[in-house]
Amino acid sequence: MLRALGDGVRHGEAGVTEQPSTDKWGTFMSAYSPIYDRDGRQIGIVGIDVDAATFQSRMTAARRWAVLGLAPAVLLIAVLGVGHYRSRLRSLVDERHLRENAQRDRLTGLANRSLFMDRLQAALQRVRERQQPLFAVLFLDFDRFKLVNDTLGHAAGDELLRQIAGRLRAALRANDLQFHAPAGNIIARFGGDEFVVLLNDLAQIRDAIGIGERLLTALAPIYSIRDSDVHSSASIGIVTSDTGTEDAEAIVRNADVAMYEAKHAGRNCCVVFNDGMHQRLSRNVSIEAGLRRALGTSELELVYQPIVELETGRVVSAESLARWRSATLGEVKPSEFIPVAEESGLIVPLGQWVMAEACAMLARWRHEDPASAPLSISVNVSRAELATGERLLASVRATLGATGLPPHCLQLEITERETMRDAAATRQIMQQLIAMGVTLAMDDFGTGSSSLACLRDFPFQTIKIDRSFVSDLATDHDVLAVIHATITLIGNLAKHSVAEGVENAAQVAILQSLGCRFAQGYHFYRPAAESQLRAMLSSSDQQSQLARRA
Repeated sequence: MLRALGDGVRHGEAGVTEQPSTDKWGTFMSAYSPIYDRDGRQIGIVGIDVDAATFQSRMTAARRWAVLGLAPAVLLIAVLGVGHYRSRLRSLVDERHLRENAQRDRLTGLANRSLFMDRLQAALQRVRERQQPLFAVLFLDFDRFKLVNDTLGHAAGDELLRQIAGRLRAALRANDLQFHAPAGNIIARFGGDEFVVLLNDLAQIRDAIGIGERLLTALAPIYSIRDSDVHSSASIGIVTSDTGTEDAEAIVRNADVAMYEAKHAGRNCCVVFNDGMHQRLSRNVSIEAGLRRALGTSELELVYQPIVELETGRVVSAESLARWRSATLGEVKPSEFIPVAEESGLIVPLGQWVMAEACAMLARWRHEDPASAPLSISVNVSRAELATGERLLASVRATLGATGLPPHCLQLEITERETMRDAAATRQIMQQLIAMGVTLAMDDFGTGSSSLACLRDFPFQTIKIDRSFVSDLATDHDVLAVIHATITLIGNLAKHSVAEGVENAAQVAILQSLGCRFAQGYHFYRPAAESQLRAMLSSSDQQSQLARRA
């Protein structure tokens, strides 16, 4: 009302009460407005009271409907909230599964390389901070795995890996908790047929060796793969935290080095890494690099050791042997560079070079002095060369064609072990070589694990008895009996016997009495270069040599 009256200076303003007022007459809302004359002067106000009961009832109803109207929205919000929560929870579970799958080997279900390296790095950190006293890494590699893939197929190889993983789990009592226990033991497939184990709960260092031997025992039984029995032994390299904690990569590398030492020690055993292995590894790296440079240069040369007919003393053949005098390493023994060549793949070009040089030498000798030339030249063939199959056959054909040497003048020597690695494929290649006219000799007979049936099943014309039997021939009656039976069997199969490593006259006499046809060794000739060999085997010199032997 006062606002409608104004203050005498300013005109009043119309207005209405904000809330109803109640008195004995009822509940009202009031409104006031100024009244103006014709000239625009305010001359008064007018007021009106309105019954507010209806207004109040409608406002109450409006508030009620507003609350009821919010209920669907609240319900909708609740539904959406629950849905979002469930979706988020599912997403978190899926993320965890994806993360685990990214750290798991799909074939075996074991940890993969990435997770293993993370756990190893964490173990290193705990040892450095003295939160953990020890740990050990075991690096496992399986023998004959490639043979399983090649003969039974990749599906069989995959099944073998799954069975290996199962045996490792059982032997170490490991399960999927390894993915959720950062300080626990863990088994991982590193790639191919390589597995690694991280042991975090060692009480003492020698426990790692005991666990390694337990794994060898668990992995030793025969595997049943697609109705075939498969034997695959393992070689284990072990690194413990007391040999250095440089970084995870270095530890795995050292375990790998120790594993190769186990292979060189005869396979199916454990070897613990030591600093001396680094020196040997460094030496092997230098040998490999030097051998790559030496191929095709004068650093490599061939020497030849004659094979003698025991009855007459006549030289009938010569075995070619590679020698290497490095410009940086000096003279490197074959026992050093041949294994490195085999591991690095250099044995194939080295073998091709030996064959070409040996065939060229004999072809040249036969042309210049046929009377003193040996009847044949013998060349060793490695496992890697046999594995090339058709490439080996093509190399032999090309070498014989280029040198003009008759095929029957070339004898290829294959060790007993290499013969049995892939018997079917080796037999096929040998039959093709025989058809070509090349002769074949089994080298190192008696040192492998093959049965006597291999003498019957493979087309060897010559069997070379390993020097380990010949060395004890005069002193061990059991060895004498074995050699006698072996020579008799070889003769009955219409094959030639050659005794390797003959070093004295007593061995010669015994071998002659047993019916051995041929022999080679220091008692007759040491390996010699072509010029020296020619001088020794010239007609006059050979007669004097035979006279001295007699």
